[in-house]
Amino acid sequence: MREKDMKRSFVNRTTLVFGAVHFLYWAVFCLMVTFTSVFLLDKGLSNSVIGLILGVSYLLSALLQPVVGSFFSTHSIPRGKGIAVIYIPVAVLAFVIRFLPLNAYVIGVMMVFMITVQSMLQPSVNALYQSMETPEEPVNFGLARGLGSVSYALSSFVAGRLLAVFGPPILPAMYMIAIILLVLLLMWIKTSEVQTQGSGTAASNMSYKEMLMKYPHLRLFVPGMICLFLTYSFIDSFLIQILMSIGGNSSDLGTAITASAILELPAMVLYAWLCQKGIGLKVYRISMWIWLAKDLLTAFATSPAQLFVIQMMGCGCAAIYVPGMMYYMRRSLPPALLLRGATLAGTATTLGSLIATLVGGWLMDHAGVHNALMLVQIPAIAGTLLMNTAIARVQKQA
Repeated sequence: MREKDMKRSFVNRTTLVFGAVHFLYWAVFCLMVTFTSVFLLDKGLSNSVIGLILGVSYLLSALLQPVVGSFFSTHSIPRGKGIAVIYIPVAVLAFVIRFLPLNAYVIGVMMVFMITVQSMLQPSVNALYQSMETPEEPVNFGLARGLGSVSYALSSFVAGRLLAVFGPPILPAMYMIAIILLVLLLMWIKTSEVQTQGSGTAASNMSYKEMLMKYPHLRLFVPGMICLFLTYSFIDSFLIQILMSIGGNSSDLGTAITASAILELPAMVLYAWLCQKGIGLKVYRISMWIWLAKDLLTAFATSPAQLFVIQMMGCGCAAIYVPGMMYYMRRSLPPALLLRGATLAGTATTLGSLIATLVGGWLMDHAGVHNALMLVQIPAIAGTLLMNTAIARVQKQA
């Protein structure tokens, strides 16, 4: 979306439809991925096994994200319907897990497939607006993505309350319903293949290696995101264990997630407005330091109440990440490379999540929750420095 288009329309029907896609996508993500530990711990699996399940999922997702991104970039198919078709087997597996008696490890294997698909499609969902917007109705990405954060907050709040009544078995039924609604919406909306501009076919066919060679700032951005998301995913994936270590429970998990997400919509709307004012990259850099402060404070929280307050700092960092990343890519890459840029960023975050989940469960089992939290602050510091350098380079080029 071009900046002049952002100025012409703050909200329109296309933005709201794209926002509805994010609303359902992030409901599924919250229920399926964020509450994974709650569900699998109830099945009797250990932290190490849960970390392995998440780690394998993120590894497969990291490998498949570029493949899916390239497929949608080079094939003339409606992107919305393509994403919907990929989701159908996930809904089927959610039904199987909920209603059939299965061994815990069989459920774990099924969860690997489901989480892989959910994470794999994130860059494609983020870039879906390219095939939805028109010159008359450009998409306000910050507002649309903010509706996803509202959904994340509502889903976590509702899940926390339902868990207290029905227990973890309610979770597969919840994300099965959300997936079905998402598939129906994606089938209904009109999307098309992205029409490349400016750089044309040569740019759209550029490999990821060629992108890293041509755009040096990406060589800082990618490892920076890997480092930041290593810490972020550790905290996000094992939040229930962190809460339990300071006296919390599964009901508190819903409250903690709600606290982190409830302010994200106004933050994203404000960020979209700041981008219109031409200071989007400057704010993006500041958000990296807020992110680091949030990670450090989480390591020293001593009660659920403190953690709830710290989680609310997410409105100044995690809330800014996706719209900030898309703004960063628009300012530094030609339109034909926007989907590939978003996919590259998605792969970086997935790799960070992969490392966090593979190592995180083992660390907590052998070193304890607090010591593990302290260790993952090292990549958080490195990621903050790398990201600030990458964004500063784009600022100078602008």
